[in-house]
Amino acid sequence: MQVRIYLIILICSQVYAGPTVEDSVKSYMWGLIKIKPRPKIQYEPGYWKDRILHPREFHQPLTLIPLELRYGLSFTGGAGSYGQNMPTSWIKYDENFVGNHFNAGKKIAKFGHQLDIDMLKLNLSNFILKTSWLDMNTGINYRYSNLFFPDTIPMNQWGNINPNWNVNRKFSPKLSEFSLSHTLIFQSFEQFYLNMRYTWGIARSKFYLNSKASDDNPVGWGPATSYSIGLRYIFDTEKNYRFAVGIDLKHSYVKIKNINDPKDVTPINRFDLQDYGIYLTIAAFYGGELSIGDNAKEYYYRGDFIESKKIFEKYINENPNHSNIHRAKMYHQLSLKKIPYQLFKEGLQFETRGMIDKAVDRFIASLQSADSTLSLEVKTHLKRIASFRIQDAEVMISKGKYVEAKTLLNKTIIFSREAENEMPRFEALIMIGKGETAMKYRFYDKALQLFNEASLKYPKFNRQINAYRFQIASMMVNDIKNINDPAEVKLAIVSLEEAKKIKGLGPVNEKIFKELKRRLNIIEGLSIRYGIDKRMEEERYRRIKLNSATIKIGMTIPEVMDIIGEPFEIVHEKDLYGKDAQLWLYHLNSHENLELSFFDYKLFKIK
Repeated sequence: MQVRIYLIILICSQVYAGPTVEDSVKSYMWGLIKIKPRPKIQYEPGYWKDRILHPREFHQPLTLIPLELRYGLSFTGGAGSYGQNMPTSWIKYDENFVGNHFNAGKKIAKFGHQLDIDMLKLNLSNFILKTSWLDMNTGINYRYSNLFFPDTIPMNQWGNINPNWNVNRKFSPKLSEFSLSHTLIFQSFEQFYLNMRYTWGIARSKFYLNSKASDDNPVGWGPATSYSIGLRYIFDTEKNYRFAVGIDLKHSYVKIKNINDPKDVTPINRFDLQDYGIYLTIAAFYGGELSIGDNAKEYYYRGDFIESKKIFEKYINENPNHSNIHRAKMYHQLSLKKIPYQLFKEGLQFETRGMIDKAVDRFIASLQSADSTLSLEVKTHLKRIASFRIQDAEVMISKGKYVEAKTLLNKTIIFSREAENEMPRFEALIMIGKGETAMKYRFYDKALQLFNEASLKYPKFNRQINAYRFQIASMMVNDIKNINDPAEVKLAIVSLEEAKKIKGLGPVNEKIFKELKRRLNIIEGLSIRYGIDKRMEEERYRRIKLNSATIKIGMTIPEVMDIIGEPFEIVHEKDLYGKDAQLWLYHLNSHENLELSFFDYKLFKIK
C-alpha cells in the first residue's frame, strides 16, 4: 500500500513540476533534478553524407609503420575444399610413385600457429614524390608457421616401394617466409582504422617434424602470397607516434615446388598449402593526424564560411600535391560563394538584438560580393536602417544633441544615398539650432553668423532664417542701450540689408533698420572720440614718467629707452675684443646735446 502511495506522489510531482520550468529544461522530483537538452547545431546540407563517405579526406599521410607484430592460430586447408581429408592434388609425388597418397591425417593435424612481423613500412609516394595518394605503406615481412599436432606419413605402405621411405616421420611443414608487405589503411574514425594487407615473397619449408639427422629432412622452397584484413584500435590519438591493437583475418598460399632431397627420403616433389587464420596484432605508426583541412571543413559545415575560406587557403598553399586537393579547392569556392549569406545572416542577428552598428558592418561587407538576389535584400535592410537613423537624427537635433546627430548622420551616409542627400539640410538645422541658442543668450553676432551659414548650406530655409534675422534686429533695438560693439550692429544691418533685397522689410522692420544705422553712427563716433582720448592719455602718462624718472649709470639700453625714448643719432664702435660701444645723442636745446655712452649695452657715462 505504501509503495502505491509513493508512486502516486511521484507521478503527481512530475506533472506539477513540468509547467513551472522553462520549456527547454526537463524537471523531475519537484525541480531538484533538471536536465538541459544539448543545443542543436544547424549543419550545412550534406554534413552526414560527408561524415560517412569523406570523414578524414584531408588528413596527414601515414608516413611510417616501424613495426607490426601478429600472432595467431591457423588452419591448413590444402589446395581445395576442407574436410577430413585433403584433396589428392595438394601433394604431388615422383613420377614412378604408385602408392597411397597422404591426406594430412585428422582435422586436428591441420591446426597450427604463426608469427608474422612487418618492419619499416614506408609510405613510398610520400617519401619519394612528397605526396600521399593513399595511405599505402610498403616494407619487409617475415612469417614463421608450424603445426601443433602433425600426423604420421604412411611409412609401411611407402616402405614397400622404397626402403628409405619406411621411417617413422610426421609430416609437418615448418615455414619461414620472407616477403614484401603492402598495407592499405582506411581510417574513417579517429580511434579505429581498417587494415588491408598483401604480401608476396619466397617461403622455405622442411618436411618432417622429427628426423634423426638434419640432412635426412628434405627442404623445399617456392613462392608465397597472403591476404589479410583487420580492424585496429588506436591509443593516444593526439600523439605524433601512436600504438594500435587489433584482430586480423588472413589467408596465405604457399607453393613448395623446388625440393632438395639428396638422400631420397620422401616421394613428395611438391606440396601446396593454404592457411586460414585469426591473429592478434600490435602495431606502431607515425602520421595520419587530422590536418587544418579537416578543421576547415568542420568550420564549413558549421556555417562559418569566413574561417573556412581562410583555413582552406592556407591548406591549399601548404599541400598543393595532396590527393584530395581538388576537394579542398571545391570547399574554398563554396565558402567564397556563401560568405555574403553568412554576413547577411549575422547582420540580421545583430539587427534583431538592437546592435545596429554591427549589423550595418555585416550588411556592407555582405554587399561587396553578394549576388543580385541577396544584394536586393541587403539594400532593403540598409534603407530601412537609414530611414530610422534619419528620424533619430531629427529628434536629436530637436533636443539640442547636435554632436550625436552629426555623428549618427556621418555613419549613415557611408551606405545611404538618401542620408547623403539630406546631409545639407541637417547641417543647416544644426546651425539654426545653435543660432537659436546664441540668440537666446543675446550673442547676436554669433547667431547671425550661424543663420547666414545655414542659409548658404540650405537655401530652402531662407524664409525661416529671415524671420530669425528680423527677431534679432528687434531684440537689438530693445537692447540698444547695452550694445557698444559696432561689429554686432554692423552684422545686424548687413543681415537686414540681405533680407531687404530678398523680400522687403515692411514698415516696422524698416524702422528697426534705420534705428540700427543711427545707433551705429553714434557708436562709431564715440569710438573715434574714445580712441583720441586714449592716445592723449597715453602721451600724457609718458611725459609724466619721463619727467619723474632719472637715468643712472649701469642701466641697460631698454631701461634708458623706457625713460627718455630713442635718440636722434647713434654712433657704433667696437673695442679690440669685439665688444659693442655706443654713443647716443639727444637734443637738450638749440646749442647743447645730451650724450650717453654705452659699453657692452650698459650705460657707463653721462655728459
